[in-house]
Amino acid sequence: MFSETVKKSLSKFILYGLPLFYFLVAVSFYLVTYDSAQIKITIVQIGGILLVASWLILKLETGSFFKFKNHFFVYLPVILFFISGLVSLFISPFFQISLNEFLRRFIYCFLAIIIMDTFTDEKSVNRLINFLIVSTYIVCIYAVIQHIDYKFFPAPPNKGLDPFAWRGVFGERVFSTFGNPNFFGDFLVVMGPVVLALFFKSKKFHLLFLWLLIAFSVFFTYSKGAWLGFGIGLLAFSFLFVNYMLNIEKKKKLIIISVMSLLTISVFFSGIFIQTKKRMDSSSFRIFTWNACWEMINTHPVIGTGIGTFYVTYPAYRRPQIFFIEGAHNTESDHPENEYLEVFYDEGMIGFGIFLTLIFTFIMLGFRNLAYFRREKNQKNSFAYLQLGVVSALIAQLGHNMVCVSLRFVSSGVMLWMLIGLIGAITFYYCKEDDTKWNINFNVILKRLFQIIILIAACYLTYIFYGFFQADKLHSNAIQYAKVGNFDKSIEIFGEVKKKNPSFIMPRYFRANNFSDRWKGDDPEMALEEYRNLWKLAPNYVQSKFLVGIVYLKAWIGFNNQVNEFHQKNDKENEQKAIQNRENCFALAVRYFNEYKQIDPVYPETYYRLAWLYLQYGNYQQALNEYMSHLIFPEKLKEKPYNLYYENWQERRLHEYARTYLNIGSLFFNIGDFEKSEVALLKALELKPNDSDSLKLLVNVYSKLNNKEKYNKTLEVLKKLYPNDEYVKTLKYI
Repeated sequence: MFSETVKKSLSKFILYGLPLFYFLVAVSFYLVTYDSAQIKITIVQIGGILLVASWLILKLETGSFFKFKNHFFVYLPVILFFISGLVSLFISPFFQISLNEFLRRFIYCFLAIIIMDTFTDEKSVNRLINFLIVSTYIVCIYAVIQHIDYKFFPAPPNKGLDPFAWRGVFGERVFSTFGNPNFFGDFLVVMGPVVLALFFKSKKFHLLFLWLLIAFSVFFTYSKGAWLGFGIGLLAFSFLFVNYMLNIEKKKKLIIISVMSLLTISVFFSGIFIQTKKRMDSSSFRIFTWNACWEMINTHPVIGTGIGTFYVTYPAYRRPQIFFIEGAHNTESDHPENEYLEVFYDEGMIGFGIFLTLIFTFIMLGFRNLAYFRREKNQKNSFAYLQLGVVSALIAQLGHNMVCVSLRFVSSGVMLWMLIGLIGAITFYYCKEDDTKWNINFNVILKRLFQIIILIAACYLTYIFYGFFQADKLHSNAIQYAKVGNFDKSIEIFGEVKKKNPSFIMPRYFRANNFSDRWKGDDPEMALEEYRNLWKLAPNYVQSKFLVGIVYLKAWIGFNNQVNEFHQKNDKENEQKAIQNRENCFALAVRYFNEYKQIDPVYPETYYRLAWLYLQYGNYQQALNEYMSHLIFPEKLKEKPYNLYYENWQERRLHEYARTYLNIGSLFFNIGDFEKSEVALLKALELKPNDSDSLKLLVNVYSKLNNKEKYNKTLEVLKKLYPNDEYVKTLKYI
């Protein structure tokens, strides 16, 4: 009796829980956490573990695990891909980082297996599809609301039709409940062919209306990748529908396919081309990222570097052009915008080969199933149309993931493995010739022991994953305290975040920065310790090397002040200690600033801080060398390995190069070389016309040169442009 109750309860939990799981992943978001999609991640982590645990306990209870024999090859690619991830985890130099990604791989693979094993009748599959259709309606209607809100309502901070705080964060691009137009686009790319197939089966208007909503939403994501995926899906659907579902002559099939292909390519690929021309940086970003990723692949081409480690090693390979494109230096790329390259990097040729085998197997299975329906003249069967939609969706998503959102993001990842699971489930349902199951009959005590272990492990992981969710929420709170200067509270909360999610890199970085910003007591040592712990997880994280240089620079200032104090007191012993500490800090500041230049040779502040340090010792030539290094770096982008293609990158940041020329002008002014100072300042004004600081210094240069004409002319410009400037008011014509 107990056994039957367990079987019945767990079966119902899986059959109803899995559709609800997919529904919640699609529609949920939570704006109180740092990442609005953290709730989706938590649902996948906790929900996925509970589903896997329930299935394993159920299988132990029944003693029947898999349909094997002829169907073993269906499970095999999934099992091999899981094993590839496991091996990659244990060879990873960043085990803690890889563990997070492997746990997702674990959940993804089991989702596919659960669907193949459990969702093998029309009732259960339809329940899953209906939950997805309802979720698609919700996310598309919200996308329409976002579009109307952007077009017809005032911009934030005014209130609009969209009631949520993130309204307008991507401008005119809709993102619905996914927090990102690309993630939203990937979901739509999958659901588009599925909904269209169901419409052709049922001829129900609400499905056609939903497909039009999907097409509308895809368009207004303004995601070229989503357009590409949607177009590929439509092409795949057209080809498969005509080839497998229509009983007409081959000549007519060819005409229909040709017309559909021409229309799809004309509409979608023309749109992609036009959009690419408008936003070339998006394409450039991908090209340079792929180029760097290929370099990374070549470091360990056979076995890879480790699952999920791309974002911790990428900074050392990132192309400098990315900084010009992004216009920022404190950002990171989590993924290379190409799933195939990332798998190749993570798991090498072996893992990549397994991944391609997995894809090929299930696409071919989908084709085989469609051929079976055609051969048996059973195309009107609901599973026939579902198979049409699912295999088209799989092709569409795999096309999308060549240029856009990684399958590592949960909203995309769960959809891929659902498609794989459904193809397997349809295969098992119609191929009755193999009913052999792998049966393992444990004695009751052993069975209960294994079930208890699985239950305890599931509860433990649930606790851990809920802690991750809490950590993300606390992380957001800590940032708010830091923004208002309450570093004590911010540091305390970041410490809690670390405990709840030890693999969360960002709070370690922010906490170290908080110690540096607060700068009291032993804060410098605490900041350095935090940075060192950070580097164990991510050796070149964002601007950490630069910020360590800042810590040592600030310490240099403190010890320099001590040197002066002890010198005035004639305290020779302590003065020598302070001098030694000061020199150590100087050497370490220079070291870390130079290390950061290797990672980010574009950031001007690194050059300025190094120049400042050299100037404190009167080393004007070395300071000048730093300024010149900043100015000439864009020319190095014409050289290998940076010369994939070249544009005048300097033009994107003329204000920064103008400031460097101003600094050079100031340097020459201070050493009395006024002619060279004039040349540098005129160059600064060429790059940034009418800059007040350059004009003010130029006036002083002409005063020193006793050039009355240029002095008065420059002063006239200054007074005209900045009449209310207090310093300008003090200047007199001569």
